[in-house]
Parts: sequence; C-alpha cells; structure tokens
Amino acid sequence: MDSYTVGLLAGVAVGLLILVIIKLRRRGKLATVAEKAEYLSKRRARMLPILAIVFLSQQVSFFSQMAGGEHVSDEKVKISAWLVLSALLLLGLATKGFWLEPKEVRDLIDDENTRANRNEAMRWGFLFAMGSAIAVYVLTMIEIVSGREAVHIVLSCGIAAALLRWGILERHAHRDA
Repeated sequence: MDSYTVGLLAGVAVGLLILVIIKLRRRGKLATVAEKAEYLSKRRARMLPILAIVFLSQQVSFFSQMAGGEHVSDEKVKISAWLVLSALLLLGLATKGFWLEPKEVRDLIDDENTRANRNEAMRWGFLFAMGSAIAVYVLTMIEIVSGREAVHIVLSCGIAAALLRWGILERHAHRDA
C-alpha cells in the first residue's frame, strides 16, 4: 500500500473514532427530541468557527512545509488527511449534518433559519473560492504554482470561508433567540 492510501485510511479511521466517541459520550443525556436538537444546534454554532480555524491552521502548516514540488511520503499522508477532512467538511456544509442522529432530530435542527444561514455561508464560500482562484491566477504571473497547490488554495479558502460564515450566522441566531 502506498502512503497516499495509508493517509486516506488513517483519516477515515480517525474520523470514525471521533464519531463513535461523541456518540457514546452523549448516550441518554437528553430526554426529548427537541432538547437534543437544541443542544446540537448550539453545539454546531460553537464548533463551526473552531473547525474553520483548525482547518486553516492545517493549511498553513502544509504550505510552510512544502518541499519545492517534491512530495515525500509524509506530505502524501498530510495531503490525504486534508482531502478527507475537506470532503467531510464539505459534506457537512452541503447536508443537515449530524448523520448519526435520528431523522426527527436532524429535521428539527435544519429549520428555515438554519437553511438560510447555510445558503448564505455556501454563497460566501463560493465567492471566496473564486476570489482565491483569481489570486492564484495573478500569482502564477510572478511565481510558478502547481495544479495541486492551486486546487489546495482554492478549496481551502472556500471551505474555511463557508464554515466561518455559517458559524457566525448560527451564533447570532442563537444569541437573538
């Protein structure tokens, strides 16, 4: 097995382990579906900006350790982990999230206000991705940027902007409620 596959599998395994731990920690704590939905909604509002910061800090470490276009096995593992995290965050942005929760809870969490906030966040993510694509295009006039690095920059900017915006909007919604 090459290092890319190992990194991909390690990322998936860590993600599944985190989901299992979260599921086991909250077992039986909340009585009603509405209480559970309210708790998870507030938790999501707190976690989205933190996820965006963690995601961006991972990108800073990736670009600071790039070795002039050569990708050694450690970098392939980092790229694989980034790819898994990016896909999970993008899926979380595009769906109701909370995939392990019952449908009733997911439906309560995904109310009209949350859908509007998520749509606004996706709009911001798209605009930031397009802005970073323009910036990369300008950068290529000065310095050579590989295709992989360009995709990494555009995808990271778009996902991080969407996460931050959705988290901010959700926090404001909970504060105003």
